Amino acid sequence: MNTLQAHLADYDKGFVSELGFSALSDAEGYGAASSIGASGSSIARLWQALENGRVLKLFCREGVTVSAHTEMELKDWCIRYFPLSYSEFLRRAER
Repeated sequence: MNTLQAHLADYDKGFVSELGFSALSDAEGYGAASSIGASGSSIARLWQALENGRVLKLFCREGVTVSAHTEMELKDWCIRYFPLSYSEFLRRAER
C-alpha cells in the first residue's frame, strides 16, 4: 500500500518520487481532514528540507521531475498540485 508514511524519509531529504507524489495526490483527492492534515505535514517536511539548504527534486503529474531552489518554486508546485495540503500547511504555520 502506498502511504504518506512510506515516503517521510524521502520528503525529509527533499525528494518526491512518482510514488511519493501519488501518495500526496491520494491524500489530497480523498479530502478528509485527517488526510489533508497528514499531507500538510508532508509539505512541512519538504519546506524544512528547503530551509535546510537542500535543492528539492519534485515529481510532477506530467511525468517529469523538477528542481526547486527557492520558496517560490516550492510554493508554485504545492499550489499547482496540492492546494488543500498547502493551505493546511499554511494554517498550521500561523499558529
